[in-house]
Amino acid sequence: MSVNRREEGYGVYGFHFYDALFNEMANILLLGKDKKVPGTIYDWYGMQREDVGTYVFQYTLSGTGQIQIEGTNYTLGPGEAFMVEIPSDHRYYLPKDSDGWEFIFITLVGSKAAECWRFAKAQSGSVLKISPDSKLIHLLFRIYQDTADQKITDVYHASAKAYEFMMEVYRFIRNIEKSPNDLSFQIAKTLSYIQTQYADPLTLNDIAAVSGYSRYYFLKQFQKELHMTPIQYLTKIRVQKAADLLLATTYSVNEIAVKVGYANANYFNKVFRKAVGMSAGKFRRSKDASKIDHLIID
Repeated sequence: MSVNRREEGYGVYGFHFYDALFNEMANILLLGKDKKVPGTIYDWYGMQREDVGTYVFQYTLSGTGQIQIEGTNYTLGPGEAFMVEIPSDHRYYLPKDSDGWEFIFITLVGSKAAECWRFAKAQSGSVLKISPDSKLIHLLFRIYQDTADQKITDVYHASAKAYEFMMEVYRFIRNIEKSPNDLSFQIAKTLSYIQTQYADPLTLNDIAAVSGYSRYYFLKQFQKELHMTPIQYLTKIRVQKAADLLLATTYSVNEIAVKVGYANANYFNKVFRKAVGMSAGKFRRSKDASKIDHLIID
């Protein structure tokens, strides 16, 4: 595996393995998290690329992008993803009027990936609306973080992650019509903001400003769609991220507190204990923790 670029939390990772069998079945070719600012040239034509026989899933975190598929244009905002096959009649790019486009993506190869992408297109189309809190997006972030932490080191592990992602795509597509009310664009935008900026000292006013709503209306709408307050959601994300770090790293509790947005480690421990039922230190040492890869808090 070769690392192409990594800077300030962004990076694109390329996977190059010599066992052709795994590439034929399913594997990861590219994986990345990136942000394109106004003025950046970012323009991909699906019929003019060298990486033939690949399958792209790209999810918008903030800002806006554009994709044209078989002559139809779609504006992609936070909480929206596209799935395309290369080659095919599509073009995705940063439009001139965009204030920037932040996204996370995975590109797969192999016959099983082809089957998955074609099934998704037949069932739901190439553009999908997906909550930032969905299992599919959580998984994509985990695969990205595992790659950044150099935990994916061979063809077997990479292929397993590719299959895990595909199975989550199938699960999402099959349950898509059973989902509760779709999130509004404004609320999806704030969820993406919280998901990516949780380590910052966020306030309710900061989050409300992202939505474009007044503070009062934002609170009302957020609770209506998420059945919790914005601060409760922020706490949930911070605790989940903290649990991931407790399980996967040797950072001290104090260091983890800072990494997930808490300047005061004592306060972080109180929040963690209330959410999980034990202190951060005890959670790390517990027998159950050794059986967990990621803590889901509801």
